[in-house]
Amino acid sequence: MTPPRQSTRSSADTKQFARRLSQGAFLLLFFILFIKTDYDGRNELAYPVKIFLDADLLVFLTSLLSAHKLPASLFLALLFVPVTLLFGRAFCGWVCPLGTLLHAVSFFDRKSSPERGIKTRGSRWKFTTLLFFTGASIFGIQAAGLLDPISLLIRSLSLSVMPGINHVLRLFLDWGYRLPWRPASDLFDGAQTFLRAHFLSFFPARYEQALFFFALFFLVLALNRHRTRFFCRFVCPLGGLLGILSRSGLLRLSMNEKCTRCMQCRDVCAGGANPHTEENWSPSECVTCFNCSAQCPEGALEWNFALARGTKDRLDVGRRAALSALSTGAAAAWVMKTSPAQAKPDPLLVRPPGSRPEAGFLARCVRCGECMKVCITGGLQPTLLTAGIEGIWTPKLVSRIGYCEYNCTLCGQVCPTSAIEKIPLQQKKKTVIGLAFVDPSRCIPFAQGTPCIVCEEHCPTPKKAISVNERPGKGGTPVKVPVVVVDLSIGCGICEYKCPVVDLAGIRVTSIGETRNPENRLNLPVGPYAATGPRLFL
Repeated sequence: MTPPRQSTRSSADTKQFARRLSQGAFLLLFFILFIKTDYDGRNELAYPVKIFLDADLLVFLTSLLSAHKLPASLFLALLFVPVTLLFGRAFCGWVCPLGTLLHAVSFFDRKSSPERGIKTRGSRWKFTTLLFFTGASIFGIQAAGLLDPISLLIRSLSLSVMPGINHVLRLFLDWGYRLPWRPASDLFDGAQTFLRAHFLSFFPARYEQALFFFALFFLVLALNRHRTRFFCRFVCPLGGLLGILSRSGLLRLSMNEKCTRCMQCRDVCAGGANPHTEENWSPSECVTCFNCSAQCPEGALEWNFALARGTKDRLDVGRRAALSALSTGAAAAWVMKTSPAQAKPDPLLVRPPGSRPEAGFLARCVRCGECMKVCITGGLQPTLLTAGIEGIWTPKLVSRIGYCEYNCTLCGQVCPTSAIEKIPLQQKKKTVIGLAFVDPSRCIPFAQGTPCIVCEEHCPTPKKAISVNERPGKGGTPVKVPVVVVDLSIGCGICEYKCPVVDLAGIRVTSIGETRNPENRLNLPVGPYAATGPRLFL
């Protein structure tokens, strides 16, 4: 017959193994879907690449408050409400891919790390962060994505880590392909073919602020050497939300008389939940990792389902502090709405096709970076202050970096909150995101009198949005010059991208005339000139 202590340890080890297996499986699934968030020759993604964002309860709550309407896919997040009420913060300990990475960093070479497992007053900051973002979302600013763990991980990997890996791999494969020894060259050629099909991005994307995103991500990882799962315990607003629900969780930790106060459970606790003291065990901090019960040499810790009555777990956030955080978020939202970006559209703020009007867009966009990663040409870039501080890290099209592919609707397919709506391809082709202007001071035919119709040749619209007129060139020889037809231009930016003027293009796209904003219009004269069809120069 198996001794009770050994049986308890065996059960705890099994739970711990199951947790590790779950973490590995979900992390692997996350990376598979992340890599598949890319163009593969089709205009339809074959994988549910945004399923982790769809299951994000924080995105669900803040989007519901800010936009007052949600796409059906986000209701998957509601599945984790009963899960949390049953098992506590199981999402953090068993599912969350960022949590898994932080867990691994926290417990790598754990002897060199400081004391673990003790709940501190710093844990309240994740609840105040949650309340701040909740207050902002009530008044139409969806800012939770700045610190939401799923959005943060996708954004960091998409805009900094993966472009760097792609760049190094491409350089290495190109070097190997040029080797003079034929078998080695063929080997690298085969590797390149395989990686291009399954791992490398379709286009070698380059993103603004990439080093800044990498530094933030590195900081999030490095802080775990200071405290176990530092981000989860002190910063994460999703952890705060799940922690509030976990206080009513049914899975409870109990301690029997076998405890010898060895403190091994405290030293392996991933969440700072005080497992070494039964009366102060904190379900709002526990990530259900089962490290404590698996480590206990006496089998003194047990997990059982019981009602959560009489819990002494405190959130350490007083009523006054909670109201202050909520009201500060609301006040910040109102102040951000008075920024110049809210009053007049920035000409450089060209949003992807299918984007909602700016107010609705900011009420939904969680800054996850999925749309930027999936952009075929890498033209979608994170804003800094172009859209005001309230629009930081939202997507904009920078045509000099990449254009909006005429036959692509991928950005709308990966957006989890419909900030960018999924629209049919034929509708997308008619959606205006901006307007091209010719700059005569930099356009080669205008400024140099030298023939160049690159922009007209690459214009993708069935009836060219760029026509050519003849005017006298050098020596009186007629030269063709480009002229934009306002009614046909959709602002895709391929003309600016392909312009042979290397630094500042001779034709540029601004946001004016965008379909989503009827007020952002070009005031043209009326009369006989208008009847001939408007033509634009900068």
